[in-house]
Amino acid sequence: MKNQKNILLWGGRSKARITYQMLMEKEEVETVTIFENTCPKIEFDFNGQHLKNIEDLKSNLFDLTHFVMCIGGEHGYARVKYAKAIEKFDLIPIELIHRHCYIDHTSKIGIGIQVMPSATIHSFCEIGDYCIINTNATIDHECKIGDGVHVMGAAAVSGRVHVADYASIGTNATILPDVKIGVGAFVGAGAVVTKDVEDYNVVVGSPAKTIRENKFEISPRKLVIRRPVSEP
Repeated sequence: MKNQKNILLWGGRSKARITYQMLMEKEEVETVTIFENTCPKIEFDFNGQHLKNIEDLKSNLFDLTHFVMCIGGEHGYARVKYAKAIEKFDLIPIELIHRHCYIDHTSKIGIGIQVMPSATIHSFCEIGDYCIINTNATIDHECKIGDGVHVMGAAAVSGRVHVADYASIGTNATILPDVKIGVGAFVGAGAVVTKDVEDYNVVVGSPAKTIRENKFEISPRKLVIRRPVSEP
């Protein structure tokens, strides 16, 4: 088929398993390659190859056409950083939109976004690149969500909330209207956020209170790949 895709999954754990299942529902998928260098084997059945190190990835990268970042949790910074590196090699990010979610036609979504079953994005929202809106999460009207944000399962983000880049909203958390969540902040599971959260703060409880600063780092998966030099 003319539109068949050779897809790279960056990451090979639970997020990759869910992604693979969703991709297999798409007829245009031809091959799936998983890059995972932190475990010796992929713990689920898939029809494709497992690349275990950067050298293998370098050898196969130029045969691939599309990619999905399978990095979940609070690792939004890593998800965006690696994705931007892969984009430079003309791989196209896939928007993974489950057929049982709802996205209002007035909202704008970024590239590489993942929207899981029963998630809802209401009217006039702006969702950044490489975000994950997980199962049963709701983004209410006129919210602005930055790049690499993860809104976890059943979290409720009320109207006109601003969530900055790389922040994470924990499972079943509630963000009240007009609140601003800072860069790299983490809202704990079940928290009720009634006021703004500063950059990199971790907040928990009801009402949510800061308990520490959030520190996150890029793991040592350096993606240093150069295009082949053409012969003169």
